[in-house]
Amino acid sequence: MPYLIAGVEDWNVAFEEAGFKNAITAKEAPSPEEDPGWSPEDARYSVIRYFASDIQNAYGPHVSDPRSGEILESDIGWYHNVMNLLRNWYFVQTAALNPEAQGVKFKDEIMGELIRFVAAHEVGHTIGLPHNFASSFAYPVDSLRSATFTKEFGTAPSIMDYARFNYIAQPEDEGVSLHPQVGPYDKFSVAWGYRPILEARTPEDEQAILDQWIVEKNGDPIYRYGRQGNSYDPSAQSEDLGDNAMKASAYGIANLKRIVPNLHEWAAEEDKPFKNYDDLEELYGQVVTQFNRYMGHVRTNVGGVYEIYRSSGQAEPVYTHADRNTQQEAVRFLNEELFKTPTWIIEEEIVARTQDFGLLERVRSLQVTSLNGLLDWGRLGRVIENQALNGKEAYTILELFEDLRKGLWTELPNGQAIDVHRRSLQRAHLARLEELLTKEAPEVPAAFRSRAGAQINAAQSDIRPVVRAELKTLQRQISAAIPRTAERISKIHLEDALERVNKVLDPK
Repeated sequence: MPYLIAGVEDWNVAFEEAGFKNAITAKEAPSPEEDPGWSPEDARYSVIRYFASDIQNAYGPHVSDPRSGEILESDIGWYHNVMNLLRNWYFVQTAALNPEAQGVKFKDEIMGELIRFVAAHEVGHTIGLPHNFASSFAYPVDSLRSATFTKEFGTAPSIMDYARFNYIAQPEDEGVSLHPQVGPYDKFSVAWGYRPILEARTPEDEQAILDQWIVEKNGDPIYRYGRQGNSYDPSAQSEDLGDNAMKASAYGIANLKRIVPNLHEWAAEEDKPFKNYDDLEELYGQVVTQFNRYMGHVRTNVGGVYEIYRSSGQAEPVYTHADRNTQQEAVRFLNEELFKTPTWIIEEEIVARTQDFGLLERVRSLQVTSLNGLLDWGRLGRVIENQALNGKEAYTILELFEDLRKGLWTELPNGQAIDVHRRSLQRAHLARLEELLTKEAPEVPAAFRSRAGAQINAAQSDIRPVVRAELKTLQRQISAAIPRTAERISKIHLEDALERVNKVLDPK
């Protein structure tokens, strides 16, 4: 209870800057003896409702007057098992450097602080703040390794981002903060929404002053808003940190590599020598999931388009494409960290205790999800449009396909043995190329095209000619590699791959 109360009252720092002292408080519900008429259904009271449920979530809606926007009442829903979600996040993102997270059960004060963090986030919704997924992009990656910086500014300018915990910090970064707090963006938002403007005589007068406050913050990334659900903006992503996904993810992977060898020990409990391996299996799954998040953060940079809100009087673009070097760096990162088999994630001691079958499928799924995401219709369409708009400054579709091919088929020039994971990945590459050549792009509902991207006309875009040329290049390279490949299974794989390419190019 005290941690929930603290999470509510954390917002007083923002309201004080807006001119209100002790503006928000939380109290335990009165007993029937203290107040017989009190009810959580009474619209005069905003309450935190506890649900004895295994759902891993919490939420914070509000009820507002549609005529004025005034928030009338709010009820936060708090599911019991949100604590398991917090345990998993905190473990997989901080255990590499944080002894307090190196186990399956946290001290009460540690879990209490995590509960406080989530409570503060949900209270932000109740006072009118939406998620701000651009917030964490405001801070340089290496600033999140600084104790002095993170103590003053937190790990993101807004607690309303899905910034979670500081996976960038390394073991040598002593004293660094590990989670967000009510930050400068939040304080500005509360002032914008609540501070009295006494000099304004009319709503129009007030609006002009509010607009001026926003103009004064123009260009400062700390005060930028990025909407939820924008799947192509690299600077407005869920669960990410810092201003460079490749650099941030490299730090995150370094920490995952430190966690995996210790998982067996950290998932055990000294007082339960006969416990099963459920916790080990769950935490290992969290490592794989976190790794996949990093790959998603990096992938968004390819064909990425930044969305930065402007007014018509600013004479600045709202949408700009990610630059050539950033996109090329992202593909290089995926080739090195994911498409080259990430053997560090294959921990035999864990696999032997948690599953009888499925390791190959787990690795395949990780790799193919990102591969197909890279070769998504909409992403390819944005790459082509970038070149049309920006010419030689753009990362082109030809460069994307070539960089990807060189990363996926590195064994061909020297006839090297191809491991089982790579064989599966290469077949997936051929399957995706076949789909791009022979299938239609899935239809984007008209109502969503302004947000989800334009409908791609597969037959009339550059996608199919480029895919056909790519298949012909692979046809030549695989044919040349077969005679110089000595390992039997690798040779069989290449012979099969060649047959697949031939059938795609000439179905008859």
